[in-house]
Amino acid sequence: MTYLLLTVAAVLPAVLLVWYFQARDTFPEPPGVLWATFAYGCLSVIPAVIIGVTLEQTFQATHALSAAAFEAFVIAALCEEACKLAVLLGYSFRHSAFDEPMDGIVYGATASLGFAAVENIMYVLDGGFGLAIVRGVLSVPGHAAYGAVMGYYVGRARADRER
Repeated sequence: MTYLLLTVAAVLPAVLLVWYFQARDTFPEPPGVLWATFAYGCLSVIPAVIIGVTLEQTFQATHALSAAAFEAFVIAALCEEACKLAVLLGYSFRHSAFDEPMDGIVYGATASLGFAAVENIMYVLDGGFGLAIVRGVLSVPGHAAYGAVMGYYVGRARADRER
């Protein structure tokens, strides 16, 4: 029962933020495309972990500061954001429902929130309800914000194909 409650606590912030972004869209996205983007975002954790573990094993730093910087900027940021961008470009961008710049923001945030939901489950099942609250307030909205910014630029690129 505790694992179920922890899982709900881990996923709920992501689902609420998907609703928030969808509710702000003047021309709402089809639910099937939106939730498929979320599901692909969930699945994007798999290649992010594989790439991250491979890079970590390949480039082991000996100095603590350089190891922390490599972990934060290359393994966490670069791998995660690249996998979320792959969902946005590989699925959402190609879909006919992606027809205005705001769609980039909605789909970018949604793909990132799918990723954040799975990542949050992994952390919260180990760290408990206190960590669920902290991550629900900081990490999950952070993923949404990064995804929205990424989606903004993808949406602009979609709208202005000449440039």
